[in-house]
Amino acid sequence: MIITAELAQHIVDNIMPLVQQNINIMDSAGVIVGSGQKSRLNTYHQGAMEVIRSGQVVEIFPEDMERYPGALPGLNWPIVLGSQVVGVVGVSGHPDKVRNTTKLVKMVTELILERENLVEEFRANLQLREQFMQHVLSDRYQDNSIAKTAKLLRFNLNLPRLVAVVSVGLIIRDACNQYGVHDLVALRTRETLAQLLEHSSLLDSQDLFVFFEDELVILKQFPAAAGEAEFYQWGSAILSLLGGPQQQGLRMGLGSFTGSPAELHESYKEAIFSQNNKIAGTAVASIYDFDILVDYLIKEPGAIHSCLALKKLKDLILAQLDRKYDMRNTVNALLDNNLNVSSAAKALFVHRNTLVFRLEKLKELTGLCPSQSLNHAMLCRILFSY
Repeated sequence: MIITAELAQHIVDNIMPLVQQNINIMDSAGVIVGSGQKSRLNTYHQGAMEVIRSGQVVEIFPEDMERYPGALPGLNWPIVLGSQVVGVVGVSGHPDKVRNTTKLVKMVTELILERENLVEEFRANLQLREQFMQHVLSDRYQDNSIAKTAKLLRFNLNLPRLVAVVSVGLIIRDACNQYGVHDLVALRTRETLAQLLEHSSLLDSQDLFVFFEDELVILKQFPAAAGEAEFYQWGSAILSLLGGPQQQGLRMGLGSFTGSPAELHESYKEAIFSQNNKIAGTAVASIYDFDILVDYLIKEPGAIHSCLALKKLKDLILAQLDRKYDMRNTVNALLDNNLNVSSAAKALFVHRNTLVFRLEKLKELTGLCPSQSLNHAMLCRILFSY
């Protein structure tokens, strides 16, 4: 870690009033970068250089000053982070009188620098995560560059995931109303929310989240066999964690469950649409909600061909119902006959009860009930027209 002049002087200015002694902080080149004696800033300290070379304490007594040009009597101790000497802290005065003071100043200085180092690492990791999230959610997905970043983050791209989006603007505005409108308040609020998420059992090492301004975006992995009920349960728990029991009016949007990283862009689009959709009255709005799904397919260009939730629903029906119950022709006949079950049965040359039985199987498997819901009927028309 490089000790900057700004940080060094900040440490000196905060510790000196407590110890009532002059303090110098020298960088790894032996140059004074922080001092209570401003005239000594940016000057070379011979004693500090010896500390850096040897890793040992250098004591300068009054009779030793000729050996240390530019120095004053005092103690100079190495600043150690990990196993590396990154600088030197010195306290002016007779060594026998400032020994305990120097130990204390060294300890406090190292604690401050360790914290600053952690903050820098966190910021670098956060920036890497933000860049990765932007790339992986982009419609210009590039396997090679994304795979490299994922490796740095120790993030397995190939796990099944969905995208969740939460607008945290309400929480940030509440904080600003309480503490004043300021960028620092917004930043601290996001950091508080991030800490809640990082220490929660609701996310693990293979989940990833970032804040894009007031938008919290989460890549959440689930077991391959997970279903909508688990998604809703997890989403509700996240909202309770972020907003408390009342959830502060928070709303989450959930996109489709994906099987490959290239599909996350579509899941992100669906999550944003679901979060902004006013149809569903629940706090967790999902693309798997048929009302939201139909609205998405109608309003979003190309969604009929790219929506993963639609594809999953269609594959499920064709795999389990179509061959046995002739479901495609059954549903199309119902729609062609204005949802009249009797007329549809005649068109199919089957008994009315046979048609009712087939529709019950459709409802049992998928929840779709085209004879009783206009949105369900529209979704069925889309499902069996492409």
